[in-house]
Amino acid sequence: MESRADARRYRQFLARDRASDGKFITGVLSTGIYCLPSCPAKRPRRENIRFFKTPDEAQRSGLRPCRRCRPDWFYRGEEWHENLYEQTVARVRREPAAFADIAAMAATAGLSRTALNDLFREHAHESPGAFLRRVRVDHARRMLEAGAKPAEAAAAAGFESASSFHERFVARTGLTPGVYAGLGNTREFTLRLPARYRFREVLDFYGRDPAATSEQVLPRGLRKALLIAGKPALIDVAFEQGAANCRIDAANPFEAHRAIVRMLGMDADAAAFERQFAGDPLLGDLLQRQRGLRIPLTPHPWEALAWAIMGQQISVKLAVALRRELISAFGLAHASGLRAHPSADAVAALKTDALRKLKFSGAKAEYLIAAAQAVSSGALPTENLRDCSTRRAARLLGNVRGIGPWTVQYAFLRGFGFADCLPSSDAGLARGLARLTGTRPTEPKVRETMARFAPWRSLATYHVWASLKGTESDAV
Repeated sequence: MESRADARRYRQFLARDRASDGKFITGVLSTGIYCLPSCPAKRPRRENIRFFKTPDEAQRSGLRPCRRCRPDWFYRGEEWHENLYEQTVARVRREPAAFADIAAMAATAGLSRTALNDLFREHAHESPGAFLRRVRVDHARRMLEAGAKPAEAAAAAGFESASSFHERFVARTGLTPGVYAGLGNTREFTLRLPARYRFREVLDFYGRDPAATSEQVLPRGLRKALLIAGKPALIDVAFEQGAANCRIDAANPFEAHRAIVRMLGMDADAAAFERQFAGDPLLGDLLQRQRGLRIPLTPHPWEALAWAIMGQQISVKLAVALRRELISAFGLAHASGLRAHPSADAVAALKTDALRKLKFSGAKAEYLIAAAQAVSSGALPTENLRDCSTRRAARLLGNVRGIGPWTVQYAFLRGFGFADCLPSSDAGLARGLARLTGTRPTEPKVRETMARFAPWRSLATYHVWASLKGTESDAV
């Protein structure tokens, strides 16, 4: 007969009660694993469940830790796996040529290849292979900026051949290594765009405010003022078949190029996501209509965070107006007349009354200034958060007054380019899913519906947003 304690544990297990994590372990005899009570996996039949006090007890019964809820990591302490991930990232970044392949990364971390993959999926929203490819290009790019020859940069970054270096570099930057090395002496360049590149969504995003003082959107291009090396700069992008012709007026052309690559969403590959879900009953048809869709990022992460805070709990129309007023009042003007979005340092120095005069609510003014002060002081290192564990990054953001789960996920998606973000309380996402399913989902239902698109929930979310073209959700 089942004890009262086990009956209580079973109810907590069925409820996925996070408060019970650490109080007992759930063993699933039919699969040979043990889980935390909050594990998101499907619940097994009661006769296949046994409860344990500790992981050691479960292991002595022949069970192994679940790969979804990672009870082994939980019992080692929340920060153990975060530190392991960040230490591994730092080692690879310092000397990418020392890591010939994923096996070398796994050996350095002291993990199997499977465990390393789990670690990166959890804390980077990407595979170890994708991370290594990204780091190699970043390392080579920095060397080229410092004056290295392409062959020297390729060797130092660990590329095994000139052809693979050229291919990877062009895919991530839109330029050949030789052209990139010469950016310091030019103000014009042409980016090679990915196959089936869609620029309309980029123009939709940057054209969300027709009266903007920071951007001008044309039928096949855009102009934007932004801060480069602390000074107002201007970028001008014109799209043609398979290419983006860029003109810049910036103190640092390399930094301007990086901003354009972010703005065009070139830093992520959508092909794997589209292949896996081409036949999905919910998004399959949408993916076919929107093939090649990529997520355009803001030039700097701070701009996405500021927009997210301004957009909290109000309509897109009102948020757009607040952003316009902020830039008009405090953005530095370029000679073109356009103004750059004010830096975190500039906003951090403001008083709430200055924003109240721009029709910010008192709370929203306080939240935006608090976030700016956290960025300015280094408490929230936005330029380095991409290499933090996403869990640690979420805590750092969440520690700032006024930043909640939606703001964290939106900033991750639009400002940092993390691939598996889900702003589950987003009204536009719920509205888009309602169009696809016929029923507007609750927030728990949004999480449940979107769960199968991991680790590409950012792209899945953006496809749903893009399907709402012609509504206010264009501005998301």
